[in-house]
Parts: sequence; structure tokens; C-alpha cells
Amino acid sequence: MAQFRQFIESSSYQTRANSRGWSLVFDEKGGSMTKRSNVDWRHDHLGRIAKDDLPVVHVNLQDANAFAKWLSVKTGESYRVPSEAEFEYVLRANRDTLYPWGNEAPKKVVANLAGAGDKSTQSRSWGNAIAGYRDFHWGAAPVRSFPEESWGTYDLSGNVEEWVRDCWHDSYQRAPVDGTAWVNPGCKMGVTRGASWASSLNEASVGFRTSVLIKTHNARIGFRVVRAL
Repeated sequence: MAQFRQFIESSSYQTRANSRGWSLVFDEKGGSMTKRSNVDWRHDHLGRIAKDDLPVVHVNLQDANAFAKWLSVKTGESYRVPSEAEFEYVLRANRDTLYPWGNEAPKKVVANLAGAGDKSTQSRSWGNAIAGYRDFHWGAAPVRSFPEESWGTYDLSGNVEEWVRDCWHDSYQRAPVDGTAWVNPGCKMGVTRGASWASSLNEASVGFRTSVLIKTHNARIGFRVVRAL
């Protein structure tokens, strides 16, 4: 949040949620995502003003790419949103397991996921809960609240889903073999990877991927950047 705020204040960039005047938040009463006016990157999963250490949400792929471009100019380095292949490569970290932590449901706290022991502020429980799991968060947690992952990353699994640069394809047939993003001019569907704070165990699997309209913004989706070396 703090870093994204620097970007907005420096560039006067307007996110899609800003221009549309709404985003999707978690409705405590209804127990589902719902449209709410006057919600944008400054807000959390409930539509409250977010703290500086939370991951930014309510941003679409264009917003993420704009941040990476600004950061590149600001630092003189080359930053961008990762490709889908890069994201999975780091998430797997040379492990041939179903989940980043192994082949079974987690026995200890590993990430911000939908645990059966987690409750919302109105004591709601998850319908897709991971049995026997509790991470003590409903909604995004402050960045680096959970254990460091195999290759030194944090929150690659869990907390928020993250945009990758690729267009959505039903399979990897004819995909690039060098790890670059598979982008088709004018595509409307993008990809998010990594589980979120509302994800089931299945959605936390290493290979899980979601097709999402590139213009989508809500309380579950954020992003990270990679730097070329």
C-alpha cells in the first residue's frame, strides 16, 4: 500500500476502480463479494481504508503494469509483472509436490488461506474451509506475516491472488518454452496465480490458475513485480 501510494501521488495515475467509482468487497452480512461504491486501491477487503503494510488490492492488470513502468523509470532498473511460467517456477521451487509445502493439507501455518478455524468479524465460517487449519486472518494480512517460502519469497501462496502478464489459454500447447509471457494482441482474459485469503485447499495447489477479465479489480487480487538482472 505504501509503495503504491508513492506511485499514485507521483504520477497522478488513476486506477480503473477510481475511474469507475466502485470495486468488489467482501460483504460480511451476505458472505460473498459484492459491488460497493467509492472503493479503490486505498481500501481493504471490507472497503475500509487499508493500512500501509497491506498488499494493494482493487487493481487490474493495466494498473499493475503501470506501477511496474513507473518503478522502472524511478529506479533506472527494469521491473515488470511476472509471466505465468516464472510465477509457477518460483512457487514450485524445484519441488514436485501438489502444494508448495508438500502433498497433504498443511499441518502448520504456511499461508493466508481459508481455514476452518478462521472467523470473520461477524463470526462467519468458510464454506470451502481447509479442515483443521487456522491462520488467524480473514482478509489480506500484512505483507510477510507468514513464513518465508523456499526461494526467499513471501506470500506467493495465499494472501492475495496475483496478476501475471499472460493472456488466458486453456492449455499450454504452443506456449513459449523460454518462460516469457504468452500474450496475444487484444486479448480480454488474463490469468491470476497463487491462492488468496479466501482460497480452498484445491486453489492452493501449485498448478492452480484462474481465468479473469483483464479489467477485473476486487478485494482478492493484487500483484507483485520482478526485476530483470
